[in-house]
Amino acid sequence: MLQRLLVSFLALGLAACSGLPPNAVAPKVSVADVKPQSLGLYEQRFDVGLRVSNPNDFDLTIVALEFELEVNGRPFAQGLSQTSTLIPATSSAVMRVDAIMQSKNLIQLFKTLPPESLKDGVPYRIKGRIKTDRSSSWVPFDHAGVYGRDEKPQGHAV
Repeated sequence: MLQRLLVSFLALGLAACSGLPPNAVAPKVSVADVKPQSLGLYEQRFDVGLRVSNPNDFDLTIVALEFELEVNGRPFAQGLSQTSTLIPATSSAVMRVDAIMQSKNLIQLFKTLPPESLKDGVPYRIKGRIKTDRSSSWVPFDHAGVYGRDEKPQGHAV
C-alpha cells in the first residue's frame, strides 16, 4: 500500500513538472513562414509564422512562447510572444511572432548557405519553450525541418 501511494505521488509530481495535465502531449512547433519587416545595419526584424500543433483532445491556449531559430546550423533569429493564441483540440494554428536577428548572424548565414540548396528547401531548427493556460510551468520544444520542402510556406523563404 505504501509503495503504491509513493508511486502515485511520484507520478503526480512528475506530471506537475511537465507543464501539462497528466496524459497530455506537448504541442509541436514548426516554421510556417518568415517575412522580413525591417532590415537595418545592425539588426533585422522578421514576422515569423509558427505552426503550433495540438495533438491533445482538449483546446490549449498558448499564453507565452519564446524561441531561437537556426538556419543551416547557424543562429538566425530569436523571438518572444506574450499574445494568447487558442490551439483547438487535435488541430493547429499559426502564431505570428516578431523576431530579431543580428547582422553578424546574417553574414554568417550567407557564407554557409550554398545557393543551390535553396531549391531543395532550407534546413532549420527551432527550439524554445511554451507556457499554456493549463499550467504555470514552461514546456520545452525542439523541432528540425526543411523550410520550403516539408512545410508549406506562405511567404518569403528564410
